[in-house]
Amino acid sequence: MPSHRPDQAVRLALELAELGWHILPLSPTSKRPLANCPDCRDTTTHAIERCVCIPAGRLCHGVRAATIDPNRITRWWNEHPDAIPGIAAGPSHLVLIDLDTHADQPPADPAAELLPGIDLAAKNIPAEQLADIRSGRDVLLLLAKLRGGPRPWPTGPEHQAVVVTTPSGGRHLWYRAPPGIDLRQAIGELGWQIDIKAGWSYGIAPSALTRRGPYTVLAGDPARPGRMPAWLEHEVRRAASRRALPKGLPKPLPTQVRPSGQAGPSAYLTTVIERGAAELTRLHDGRQRALSALAYKAGGLLAWSGLPRSDVETRLIDIGTASGLPDRLARRVVTRAIANGVARPLPEPGRKA
Repeated sequence: MPSHRPDQAVRLALELAELGWHILPLSPTSKRPLANCPDCRDTTTHAIERCVCIPAGRLCHGVRAATIDPNRITRWWNEHPDAIPGIAAGPSHLVLIDLDTHADQPPADPAAELLPGIDLAAKNIPAEQLADIRSGRDVLLLLAKLRGGPRPWPTGPEHQAVVVTTPSGGRHLWYRAPPGIDLRQAIGELGWQIDIKAGWSYGIAPSALTRRGPYTVLAGDPARPGRMPAWLEHEVRRAASRRALPKGLPKPLPTQVRPSGQAGPSAYLTTVIERGAAELTRLHDGRQRALSALAYKAGGLLAWSGLPRSDVETRLIDIGTASGLPDRLARRVVTRAIANGVARPLPEPGRKA
């Protein structure tokens, strides 16, 4: 398949950066952020907030390196001429609604699983209508019908998303991020085959050309992405809100202290996770395996620690994303490994099994 000539890719990256879209180069084969620099791989402790490589313009910590600096972007593409321009959602004040059209089998229970958190059986939607849903676009249209009223898509330019068709036949909807709240990436939490890319997550730039084909802009103006209609913003906030956008690695988990002043089980598990996070930032290869091992151990100690499973999962997913792993991969690795660890509890530290 064709791909961008270097001058086309860097020109697109510079044009979008001038509009405030924060750019990072992606691998032309995997579409993942290019790897950490050698300095980071060789440093014994290298938390993002103390990273000297990002201010120096190096491709370190994946999406965290994204920039609008034209000199930095030009240098990156001189060094990596085949890179695909990627967009960091949160720093660009954007939200990407990614509508997939994969060939996965529909959910076994469409009424309960097409729109998590919404009981479609109670909405009296005919089963044959649910059976016809085959893509994320179908699911979003169903959500619009339920939540958006008779005219869910406002026609004014202030609500016009930058609409992009993907090589697989999916759709990317780029909206302005809603003010007053920080969002995280949410994979499948809004709906089946719908991913929300926000915060420290990324998408392929509109108009980019990859080896699989182009990301063609169908509607909207990248200089003025519209805001979501009220019903969609409400649902996105429900699925993807969080208290704070992390700076560097996410804040540590809350811990419990015993009356004697000694750290309790929650502090022990938190220390395990923090040490694992520091190790992950040093790795170039094997980050997926390291994240899986860390999540498995956390799952094995979870019941003993007393920490909420959702807090531990969110922490580990953010750690994986911060290390440069793709959001979808980090979430899949963590959820599976924690589940395996929970099913096989570890002996309490200091005691024999």
